[in-house]
Amino acid sequence: MGIPLLQRLDASPVAKLATATLIFCLIVGGWLAVQQYRQTTATLPDDEQRQGDCSLWFVGSSSMHRWVSLHRDMAPWVAHNRGIDNATFADLLPRFANSGADGRPVAIILYAGENDIANGVPVRSVIRQLGHFLDVRNQAMGDVPVLILSMKPSPKRRSSFANQQLFNAAAQRFIPHARLAYYADITTPLLKGGRLGDNYRPDGVHMNPAGYRIWAGVVRRRLNEILPPETVHRCAPWSKLR
Repeated sequence: MGIPLLQRLDASPVAKLATATLIFCLIVGGWLAVQQYRQTTATLPDDEQRQGDCSLWFVGSSSMHRWVSLHRDMAPWVAHNRGIDNATFADLLPRFANSGADGRPVAIILYAGENDIANGVPVRSVIRQLGHFLDVRNQAMGDVPVLILSMKPSPKRRSSFANQQLFNAAAQRFIPHARLAYYADITTPLLKGGRLGDNYRPDGVHMNPAGYRIWAGVVRRRLNEILPPETVHRCAPWSKLR
């Protein structure tokens, strides 16, 4: 007797390839579904378990994530490092939108957009993403102020500096028209006579401890200016001395 037609087809190279392709698609489809689920449910990382009415959220890309001395630099504020390595606004926004149930900080300190610009995203698009971030804040947290840090210059990204300056200028024009949004200039203190100071790690992008101390000083001064005096006095009574 001859081999049945179906069995012959199953044994053919074409059928084997089709079966392998189907299995591959099922695996990839399942993986993509899991990744999509994670993206829609993931929140910002958080390295601080303490909550309370003196909490600050430091949200942003690797320049925020790698601020390893943040707790010490910002004490006695309860500083939550919620940065993500290599993040763009597209990475931060869905996670931030999912983090509304994590409590209400006194303020959010945001450093984001540098990777977008380094990847070639136009400045106007990055400003729109900043506006989207503030819209999400409005919906999830209402009256929590956002302190937006200027984009820092860095030795390895000199080619991005002109666009970073455009972003800083555009942000300063945009922020006064946004609700409870404030600007903090970390760019100028990092420059000495128009040149970059010795505030960077060997990678030429991220801050070293001296650089982060500059950031901390700027953030403290701006928090003293934008938050109610009774909040500053309660949470960081000696911060005025710094």
